[in-house]
Amino acid sequence: MHSSCRNGVMVMTVCIAEMPSYTYAVKAERLLRSRGYRCKVVRKDKNSSGGCGFLLHIYGYCLEAAEILERNAVPFKYINDISEGGA
Repeated sequence: MHSSCRNGVMVMTVCIAEMPSYTYAVKAERLLRSRGYRCKVVRKDKNSSGGCGFLLHIYGYCLEAAEILERNAVPFKYINDISEGGA
């Protein structure tokens, strides 16, 4: 798992990939999980920009995950890194 320590608190990197369809979101999830990445498909909020859709939350190793998706021709609009605090 990719994480860092900030002010004594472990922080995990969470990437959010916007997927063009549910089918691609599930394909990406299966592909990454088969390679040991933690991830999950999340439905976008109806009121979010761009309307309904699906996101793939990837927990750690964002750049490597993006490269795997690209190499396997799985389209995604962008990956946004956020940090998630934990113990």
